[in-house]
Amino acid sequence: MTVLRHTGPRTTSASLTHIRADRLRAERELQLQAQDQRRTQQAALAVEASLEAGSTFDTMDQFYDGESLMQRSDSSDGDTDTDTDTDTDTDSNSNEGRYSVESWLLSAYARLQLQNSSLKHRSDQRTREARYTNMHASWCLQLPALTNAYLTWKHNSSLNVALTSAHKFQVTAVHVFELDYFHDITQQHEEVANVSLLHVGLLGCSPTAPTVAISLQCLELYHQLRRRQSSFSIQAFTKVLCAIHNVNYAQTFRDQFSIAFDIYLTILRSVRSQVDMALGRIDPDWRLRHGCPPCTFEQPNECPLYPASLKAMDGNNSAKCMANAGSADLRIFPSRYMIPPDQVDVFKDDIRLRPAANSTEENTVHVFEQTGIFLSACRHGIIQTVTEMRRSGELAKYPLATINKLLDVFGDNQAIGSDIGCSLSKTVAASSIRDKAFDRKLSLSVNAFHGHAHNRKCQLQYHPMYLRGFRLEDLETCEHIFASSNAAACLIRHASHFHYGQFLDLHFDQWDMDKYLELSRFIFNNYKQAVTLIDDFTKELDAYRLSFPDQAMDFETWVTEELAYLESVASEPARDALAVDYVEALEKLNTYQQQFDSFGTDKFLTYLPSSFTPDSGLSVAASQSTKQAQAARRAVERRLQIQINVVEDLETRLDIAERWTPGYSDYQETLEYSRRRKFIRVVEDLEGLVVQRLFELSKANLSSTAIVKRSGAIRTALDKYNKLAVVQNPRRPTLQYSEILSYVALGEFDILKHSRHDILTKPWSNTTHRQMGVKYFKILRAREEITRLNVEIRRLHAWIDAEDSDIKHVATELELTNPPLASEIWRLYHQQRRVNDVHRVRINRIYSLEGFTGCVPSDVTATDDSLDSVDEVSVEMIEDELEGDEAA
Repeated sequence: MTVLRHTGPRTTSASLTHIRADRLRAERELQLQAQDQRRTQQAALAVEASLEAGSTFDTMDQFYDGESLMQRSDSSDGDTDTDTDTDTDTDSNSNEGRYSVESWLLSAYARLQLQNSSLKHRSDQRTREARYTNMHASWCLQLPALTNAYLTWKHNSSLNVALTSAHKFQVTAVHVFELDYFHDITQQHEEVANVSLLHVGLLGCSPTAPTVAISLQCLELYHQLRRRQSSFSIQAFTKVLCAIHNVNYAQTFRDQFSIAFDIYLTILRSVRSQVDMALGRIDPDWRLRHGCPPCTFEQPNECPLYPASLKAMDGNNSAKCMANAGSADLRIFPSRYMIPPDQVDVFKDDIRLRPAANSTEENTVHVFEQTGIFLSACRHGIIQTVTEMRRSGELAKYPLATINKLLDVFGDNQAIGSDIGCSLSKTVAASSIRDKAFDRKLSLSVNAFHGHAHNRKCQLQYHPMYLRGFRLEDLETCEHIFASSNAAACLIRHASHFHYGQFLDLHFDQWDMDKYLELSRFIFNNYKQAVTLIDDFTKELDAYRLSFPDQAMDFETWVTEELAYLESVASEPARDALAVDYVEALEKLNTYQQQFDSFGTDKFLTYLPSSFTPDSGLSVAASQSTKQAQAARRAVERRLQIQINVVEDLETRLDIAERWTPGYSDYQETLEYSRRRKFIRVVEDLEGLVVQRLFELSKANLSSTAIVKRSGAIRTALDKYNKLAVVQNPRRPTLQYSEILSYVALGEFDILKHSRHDILTKPWSNTTHRQMGVKYFKILRAREEITRLNVEIRRLHAWIDAEDSDIKHVATELELTNPPLASEIWRLYHQQRRVNDVHRVRINRIYSLEGFTGCVPSDVTATDDSLDSVDEVSVEMIEDELEGDEAA
């Protein structure tokens, strides 16, 4: 390197070496500073995620390099320990390394906090997703200890904590009616801060360094409010608390309460898991198999039921959730109701419903991640399964996944009602579960109310009133559930997927608890309704039969005939179509026969002398003419033979022994039908639609449902009829749409008077006969209802006795080994016993009903006075409700 000096230019290599060394030294210092900052941030994250979560530092390799930290801690200046209580001695020297690492991490965390506190706003380089993941991981580490502490506090168990190196910290404690800004908390050695809070009935809003804590009574109050009123938001509740405590509301309060409420629900789920494990309810499908005792708790020597159980399923698009809402929260809620998406997507390529079957528009699908839910429930209202509908309408994969789950759990002879049960049966028949559904005798029907919006032919095949074994059940259970769950829609619309599932699960869990309490009431009301219906309708039906002594009131045969008629007018009869094809084939055969006969004798006999040449026989022209004539004759002969085969095949299919000729009456009638075929089909279409409309009008003023849809089809068929009527010979009268709408009886429809089906002569076309037929089928269903209720009463009675005994036995066994858990199971026992005793009172009322035909157990008490856990007020309320109106 050349350097200018006052003595002149001078070249040296030493300066270049110094410059390079300085540059390398500066780069190393920058690297060390960056590495030190990186280590400090990593250490801070480690402390924030697990320092106060109860985990030791020698098992935290996933956060940092333990050896480098040890080396760093040895050279660090600070050796301050968090526990500064002078009344206690330090532990053995074997723990000094761990405490030195802890001291270094605390100092690193403190340095980072000090740097951040000097800024106007905290400069956290982590993303929201990273912060949430870190916080949730820390809560998960603490969960076992939090669960034990919660059970200890709840049941007032002794803490058995040694007084070792305890220190105090302060939090702002929020109670329902009290607010303590400086609440002192004593924290034991190596005890998580939130465990210390739980010992005094508080729960912090942070997993590591809580400064605000919510009382468990306050959290439980909101928990019960949210279960009963799903539209009551956390924001509304925190505003109520702020008003009570005279504090200005801020969004921070809502966030803090939400964090505490989430972990509180997690603790409750953990407690329930321990209880379920102690009771032997570890099967993932246990709730599904035993959630409704009258449906599932089979008893020996009971009357077999067909179908074995009745369920309903339907979709609802109110429970939407915006796409990308709460995307930073990566937790997955462990729902007991939801069918996992991977089990649903198995059927995504099976069958796709028509675009008209989708319940959402394309722009709506793009806006929402969850476009609704598809659920199933038993006839008593207990929810079976729930499926999220994702970015789509009500596609076939959701009912197929639901049916597949129900078949796997419940087995054979299941009956499921759906508002599209008629088309769904075809979907199942074309899906991958076709064989399973057939082997397990799956039955699909249309819900009673929705069924009246379907055409009459569908009603005769799929309506519960005409199906054996469906009892008086309307299968509209899902509509009642959706009417309740719609209240939660406004609060889950912008929630994260975790909170979406959590709050739906909370609502459905409370719904099932309420429905369990109403099981005996459901049975009582249905039994009373069935007995009353049989008595009243049987008298009416007997009196009506006496009015027609010469006519057999065979209502079941009438339904079969009506269905056959509607099918015949809906499509051309196969024999008529074959007859038309046969006559057309005979006419073709006659044409080909005439063509073949026209060739006459062989061409050789018509040759003239001029057709020959002196040297080589036939001339070229004569030879070509002969060849062409022979080829044409052979072609006609082939067509003739083919047509003969066609005619013989049609004769075999129509069972015709002697071939028709133009002189046959069948030939002439078919020929006339063929000429008027198009007009006849239009007349029969119009006839079928009008007949269905008149039949459907007889059901409960349905002009706003089924008839509106039917009217559009009637208009189309009427236009076709009027166009063809004027060109018929003789000309047929035209009809006006207003005339058809004014018909109230079949006899007013003039076309039916000349119908080839003679519908007016059928007994089932009589309006009064049809009304009596409805009562006849209701009597059949009511008798089936009583048969099922006798089985369900026995199952429910056996269940409440077995449940009380099992829970009591497990609680007694755990009193010595796990007192807090035993106390929780005792609490469950008293809760269930209180509900089950209500069932016992109602069941005894059912046994004493007039018309009860079931078996009364020998150990049933004659009165309800022996039920000590049911107070007098509850008994009076039960008596009042049982004396009230019957089930709708």
